[in-house]
Amino acid sequence: MAPTGVRADQQLIADAIAANGLDGLLSARDDLASLVDDEGIHFGTEGGRGWRVDPLPVVLGAEEWARLEAGLQQRARLLSLVLADLYGEQRLLASGAVPAEIVWGHPGFLHQACGVPVPRDRWLPLTATDLGRGEDGRWTVFADRTGTPAGAGYAMANRRLTSRVMGDLHHDARPARLRSYFSAMRAGLQQLSPHDGRTPRGVLLWAGASSETAYEQGFLATLLGYALVEAEDLVLREGRVWVNAPEGRTLVDVILRRVSSELADPLEFRSESQVGIAGLLESTRLGNVVTVNPLGSGVLENPALLALMPSLAPQLLGEELLLPTAQTWWCGDDSGRSHVAAHLDRLLIKPLGRGRGGETRAGWELTTDQRESLLARIEAEPWAWCAQEPLELSTTPLVTDEGVRPARFVLRCFGAQVDHSHEVLAGGLARVAADDRFRISSAEGALSKDVWVLDPEEVAETWTPTFEGGPIAIQRVGRLAPRIADNLYWLGRYVERADGAARLLRRAVDLAGDYGGRPDSRGAQVLGAVLLAGERITGLDLSSGDVGGALTLMRPAIVDQRLPGSVAHAVRKLTRAAHEVPDLMSADLWHVLGQLARTVDDAGHRRDLPGVLDDLLAGTLAVAGINNESLTRDATWAFVDAGMRIERAQRTLGVVLHTLGEDRAAVVEAQLVDAILEFSESLITHRRRSASGEGPRNPAAAAASLLVTDPANPRSAAFQVARLADDLRIAGDEELAAALSGLALTSADMEVLIEGPRRDFAHFVAAQLKELRAFSDDLVRRHLTRSAPRRAMLAGWGEGEDT
Repeated sequence: MAPTGVRADQQLIADAIAANGLDGLLSARDDLASLVDDEGIHFGTEGGRGWRVDPLPVVLGAEEWARLEAGLQQRARLLSLVLADLYGEQRLLASGAVPAEIVWGHPGFLHQACGVPVPRDRWLPLTATDLGRGEDGRWTVFADRTGTPAGAGYAMANRRLTSRVMGDLHHDARPARLRSYFSAMRAGLQQLSPHDGRTPRGVLLWAGASSETAYEQGFLATLLGYALVEAEDLVLREGRVWVNAPEGRTLVDVILRRVSSELADPLEFRSESQVGIAGLLESTRLGNVVTVNPLGSGVLENPALLALMPSLAPQLLGEELLLPTAQTWWCGDDSGRSHVAAHLDRLLIKPLGRGRGGETRAGWELTTDQRESLLARIEAEPWAWCAQEPLELSTTPLVTDEGVRPARFVLRCFGAQVDHSHEVLAGGLARVAADDRFRISSAEGALSKDVWVLDPEEVAETWTPTFEGGPIAIQRVGRLAPRIADNLYWLGRYVERADGAARLLRRAVDLAGDYGGRPDSRGAQVLGAVLLAGERITGLDLSSGDVGGALTLMRPAIVDQRLPGSVAHAVRKLTRAAHEVPDLMSADLWHVLGQLARTVDDAGHRRDLPGVLDDLLAGTLAVAGINNESLTRDATWAFVDAGMRIERAQRTLGVVLHTLGEDRAAVVEAQLVDAILEFSESLITHRRRSASGEGPRNPAAAAASLLVTDPANPRSAAFQVARLADDLRIAGDEELAAALSGLALTSADMEVLIEGPRRDFAHFVAAQLKELRAFSDDLVRRHLTRSAPRRAMLAGWGEGEDT
C-alpha cells in the first residue's frame, strides 16, 4: 500500500484520474461512445442495443493475476472431468457425489448426448467464468458459462477502443496483450478436427443478426477466419455436415456454435427449432463433425454444482480447489432447504437452470407475499432451487457526470484448451453496476470496462503458435450459401438505391427551390417531370401534379426510415444486410454505416435538405468505395457488385423511360436533359462531347446514347450489364452471363429511336427494362433462393404449452 492509501498496482489509475481531471475523463467517455457507434458495437436485441464502455480500465497486478489464472485453469480441468463423467460412466451420480436430481432436473442435461464421444477427450474446449472480488481482495466464482461462452469478443473490442482513447495510459501500463488467446483458440479448434490429412474447415453457427450478441459473433468469426452461417446454410448428407450452395457443397469439420444445445438439433431435441441442424447429434456421434462446446455442455451452468466443487476437486484432481465458490445451498437437501427458508430475506434465490422458474431473485427485495409464494414453489419442487450467499463486491473507479465514484463490478474470464493445457485470456470482461441495484447485467444497462493485467517483465505473448499437429491453418468455407449471397446482393442493391434516390432528390430539391413557387414556368415543367420519374421509380408521392407542395413531400422521402422507397429506408436495409454477414465486411464499413445512421437520425431536425443529401451521398459513396477496394474479387464481391449493377441499370432505364419517353417542348426537354444527366453523374461528359462535336446533336438523343448504350460510361445501362456478366462469371455462372447478350443495349441506335415517334423509343426502353427485371428474377431463383421455414413437429416443452 502506497503512502497515499492506494495499492501500488492501482497507482497508475489514480495518476490518470488526477492528470485528466473530470472534464478529460468525460471527454474520453464521449469519445468511446462515438467509437462504439462508429464500429457498430452493440449488445441486445433491436431496440435496446446499447454498449457502454468506461474509459478507466480495471487493473490487475501480475501476482494477483497469476493466482487467478492458476485457479481458472484448474477449474477448467475440473469441469471437463465432471462433464465427461456426466455423459459417460456417470460414476459421480452412482456414488452420490453429485445428486442425480441436480443433473437430470437441469434443462441443459440432454440424455440423448450420453455416450457421444468427443475428440481427444477434450470435453470443454472453451470456458467462461464469472467472478467477484471481495473486499478482502479474494476472488470468488459465482457462475460458470459452458454452453455457449460469450464475451471474449467484447473484451477484445473494449481493448481496441480503450487503448485508443486512453493511449498515454495504455502506453505507460503496457498490459498483457489479448490476441494470443484467439490464436490459441483457433489452434485448439483445429486440433479438434475429426479428419486428418487436410486443412480443417470451420464455421460459426449463429441464429442471425437478431441475436443479442450478434456483434461479438461476427467479430469472433472474423478473428478466427471462420464463415458465419445459419442453419439454413447447412445440410446434412450421409452423416456429414456441408455448406450448401447452388454450385456445390463444402464439407464442414468444426462447428463453433452460438446456438444453445437444445435448439441445435430439432430431430433430437426441440423439434420446433428453426436455428438447428436436423441430425447434428448423430453426425457428432459418428465422428464426422465436432461441435464446440459439445452438445449438452450447458448442464455445467448449474448453481447446485457450485456447492459441490470443493468436494469434487480432491476426488477428481487430487488437489484442493484454488478458487472458492460462492456459498450455495441446494434446496433438494433437507438441511439446505431449512437454511434457505430461515434466511430467505438475505439470500439470492436461483432456479436450477436459467430457463426454468424465471430469473434470480434477491430475497431482500421481495414482499412478504412474494416470499411466501416463492417458498411454496420451493416446497413443491425443492430439487429445482438453490440459494446463494450474495458477494460483498469490491469496487472500481467509474466516470460519471458528477465525478469519479466507486462502483461494484464483476469479472468474466475466458479459457481455451490448446495442446494439453488451458490458455486464459489475460484479463477479461468487467461489468460495472451503473446504479445502486444489486444485479449487474449487460441486459440491464451495466457498463463494461477493459481489464488490464500488468506484467513487470513486459511479456507480450503468453502463447506461441506451436503445438502438436502442424501449423495453424483453418480453411474458410469457400462457396456462398444462398442466405449469404442474398444478403450480399441486397447490400449492393440498397447501397445503389440509396445513392440513386439521393441524387434524384437532390436535383429535385434544387429545382423546387427555384421553380416550386412558379408553377407556370418551364422550370416547373422540368421539376414535374423529375418528380414524376422519382414517383414511378420509388413508389413515393412526390407531388408531381402540384410542384408547389414538392418540398413538403420530399422531406419524408429523404428521412423517413419507415417509408419504403425513401433514402433513409434504403440506408436502414443496407445496414441490416451488412449486419447479416459481418464476417465478410471490412472493419472500416461500420464507421461509415454509423455515420450514415447518425445522418438519418439528425436529418429530421435539419432545415438544409441539400446538406442532408450531400452527407448521405458521401456515406453511400464511401460504402461503395470500401466494398470496391476491400473485397477480394471472388463470389463475395461478385454478388455485392451484381446487386449494384442491376439496381443502377434498372434505375437508369427507368429515368430515361419516364423522362425522355414522351414528347415535350424542345426548350423544356433541353433543360430536362441537363437535369437527368446531372443526377446520373454524366453531365460533364455530355458537355465535353458536345463541345468537341461528338455524338448526336439532338440533346435527348445524346443523353439516351450516353445513359443507355454507351459502353464506356460507368453510369450507362450497357456498362452495368457488361460488369454484371463479369460478376456472374466470377460467381461461376457462365450460362447466366451469356444470357445477358440477349439485351439490345449496345446495338440500338438511340438517335434513330429518339427522332422517330417517342412511343417507339419508350417501347424499346420499357422492353429492355422488362428483360432486365426478368433476368434479375432468374438470378434470384438460381443463386439466392433460401430455404423455406422448417415445419415444426409436435413438441411439449414446458408447462402449459399445447402439444
